[in-house]
Amino acid sequence: MKFTIALSDLESLLKTIAPRPKSKDTFTLSACAARVFVECKGDIGGIEALVFEDGAITLPAKAFRELLKTYKGRKSLTLEADPDGLRIGTFQMAVAHYSPNPKPPGNFQVFGTATPPAPNASPPRA
Repeated sequence: MKFTIALSDLESLLKTIAPRPKSKDTFTLSACAARVFVECKGDIGGIEALVFEDGAITLPAKAFRELLKTYKGRKSLTLEADPDGLRIGTFQMAVAHYSPNPKPPGNFQVFGTATPPAPNASPPRA
């Protein structure tokens, strides 16, 4: 698993899905379908992210939220994971479970974006 996400987006997602985790609470962090998903106690949330490689990991919720606080001031983070653990830069953390083939929690339709006209472009003729 490998993805890059805005730190504020990841923090927001965790605060919404796991607002007050207890020390034994875990959550699943997955990257697939061009999104990052957080699942905790049956609640699921997702946000678009730059996903390079699909995967899913299960982590202690409270410890992960504390870890994110150490990156305060950063705009984005790149997270990598495999059966050996989670890596953010040179930091490594053990994971309770790893899956290389997660499935998104729903079907998503991706729409292309409209390209805005050039600043000095003539209006289209009828």
